Amino acid sequence: MKGPTLNLRKTPSKDNGVKQVESLAKPETPPPKFVEDSHLAFNVLASEKLPNYASLDLFHRAVFQLMFLAQCVAIMPLVGIRESNPRRVRFAYKSIPMLVTLIFMAATSILFLSMFTHLIKIGITAKNFVGLVFFGCVLAAYVVFIRLAKKWPAVVRIWTRTEMVFTKPPYEVPKRNLSRRVQLAALAIIGLSLGEHALYQVSAILSYTRRIQMCANITTVPSFNNYMQTNYDYVFQLLPYSPIIAVLVLLINGAFTFVWNYMDLFIMMISKGLSYRFEQITARIRKLEHEEVSESVFIQIREHYVKMCELLEFVDSAMSSLILLSCVNNLYFVCYQLLNVFNKLRWPINYVYFWYSLLYLIGRTAFVFLTAADINEESKRGLGVLRRVSSRSWCVEVERLIFQMTTQTVALSGKKFYFLTRRLLFGMAGTIVTYELVLLQFDEPNRRKGLQPLCA
Repeated sequence: MKGPTLNLRKTPSKDNGVKQVESLAKPETPPPKFVEDSHLAFNVLASEKLPNYASLDLFHRAVFQLMFLAQCVAIMPLVGIRESNPRRVRFAYKSIPMLVTLIFMAATSILFLSMFTHLIKIGITAKNFVGLVFFGCVLAAYVVFIRLAKKWPAVVRIWTRTEMVFTKPPYEVPKRNLSRRVQLAALAIIGLSLGEHALYQVSAILSYTRRIQMCANITTVPSFNNYMQTNYDYVFQLLPYSPIIAVLVLLINGAFTFVWNYMDLFIMMISKGLSYRFEQITARIRKLEHEEVSESVFIQIREHYVKMCELLEFVDSAMSSLILLSCVNNLYFVCYQLLNVFNKLRWPINYVYFWYSLLYLIGRTAFVFLTAADINEESKRGLGVLRRVSSRSWCVEVERLIFQMTTQTVALSGKKFYFLTRRLLFGMAGTIVTYELVLLQFDEPNRRKGLQPLCA
């Protein structure tokens, strides 16, 4: 029986017979393996060396200290936030930061319920409603930050991948790098907010002691226990009084003040990080103003601009709920403070605290709006140079980049209901004035009554 024969001769194809022989001799090279799946977001091959993230001018390195500080009051329950490698940042329900967040949320719910029960008993007015709004905003902020923390690992990975190109030439680091810009602005807000909270406590304590000293019908000796039961009576209508609970109420109230301010601070940090990269693109465009530039350069600039716009859209979709909550919060408290402008106060310290608080609140709101509006302003600053490009360097990519900068709204938004631009700030100021005039008319009877008797 004749067995099969092995015929090594292959009929060459019409194209090239040599290629077929080479394909049999050499196996196909497998695709490069990545170090780990999470490296796909950074395009890091196993043969490549991981970048030293700690030495780079990255957003994650600029804000990690402030985010860790926020975790002390249960904001952004993330694991690995202090790691220099952004891939090690993750969210986990079963973690210590999440447990701390749930404890603070329970405390917020208790204070909110205590205030609500107290207002039901005494009656709700436009002025005593502010405490309920404060605790409600803090509770909503915790919920919003938990939702944002779930998305943050993906956000920080995409952000880092996008901004890696801006850490190398031809892009240059401005005189003040990203970390310095973020930290200086954060220190200003944190310092002013600490001053506002300290003045509030001093005003409340001095008002309490002066009332006891000047009223003959009050025989109580000034003490910490009596002060807490007098000024935080709504809490101890629901909880039994003890010095430990009283101290916890003071500490938690201070933490809530930090959360209330951190909403605006976080938006400011995000805005600084995004506008910083658009500023680098603008600086690169300005360098090309008097040079003859090839089309490939404009293709690269437009590619980087588009990537930044895509990053902005991704970040906006993750934190637009926080922006909406912050704007509503600021609008309400500015209107509330302006409502009390014409009210008479009893002691000089009360005037000091009131005007400091009012100016701080207005300044913080305007600062956050202007910082966020810098994204929109910086994304369009290169238009003047692009429109003056010489005919020798003019190409389709320049025209496309001009069209995109002119027509696209590059800005953070509140659920796409509005965009944080300079125009919105002036519109918000006009809205506040309109509502304030209406509120002052409704509050006219209360202002005519004047101050209540001190010793009543």
